[in-house]
Amino acid sequence: MNPYRVLAAVAADWGRLGPYLRMGMEGTDGTAGAGDAAGGPNGLSSALRSLRSMERHAPGRTEAAGETARFVLALLPPAEAERLVATHSGRLAGTLEDGTLTEETYAGFTAADLAFLLLDDNPMVGPLLGPVRERLLSYPMLDDWAAEAHGRTPGLIRLRGESGSRGVDRIPSFQFSDAATPWPVVVTVNGLLDAARDPWGAADWWLSANGYLGVAPAELLGNGQDGQLIGTARYLVEGE
Repeated sequence: MNPYRVLAAVAADWGRLGPYLRMGMEGTDGTAGAGDAAGGPNGLSSALRSLRSMERHAPGRTEAAGETARFVLALLPPAEAERLVATHSGRLAGTLEDGTLTEETYAGFTAADLAFLLLDDNPMVGPLLGPVRERLLSYPMLDDWAAEAHGRTPGLIRLRGESGSRGVDRIPSFQFSDAATPWPVVVTVNGLLDAARDPWGAADWWLSANGYLGVAPAELLGNGQDGQLIGTARYLVEGE
């Protein structure tokens, strides 16, 4: 079994297979459920966190991927698990020793994408949305201390699942007029864009070129264009 391809294939078919993993990790009443069959209710989440924290060529990472895949397969219906094993039964390409080990993808998805989906409820994965996630994360963010200080500040975009060393979510720094004060217009527009529900979509709106404004909306902050920013966001949400 190629564990990386198994995990990537589950991520690629998340809409169909994801509910089995969620139900397996938690009972329908929110308590620990069938996850006990996979090494305890936290077995899969712990394995995914461990796998994600390891460098690509770290000793033991392939074993960690195999353990994670086994947890996943234990939570799926037997027919689905058998199909995945049969489909992705090939050996891993390359070797750890010579640095050529390949973490193979499936339909443009990776094993790490499963961690984003299951641990972080982060939909920015796969060949289309994964690059968008990486682009958004390339913009300046508050440092971990400042992000922690703004952990309860309402109205901010928080990019869940991309945490720094202190374990707090990434907060794009364009939202602040200085290190301590969010732009009031940002808070207003984030509310219109429902950033609490879709922080990645809101971040993409602020940081991508806007055909109506002619520039990325974030570039207009502090330039007396608050009304135009609010109107453009409201038009997007409400239409004409």
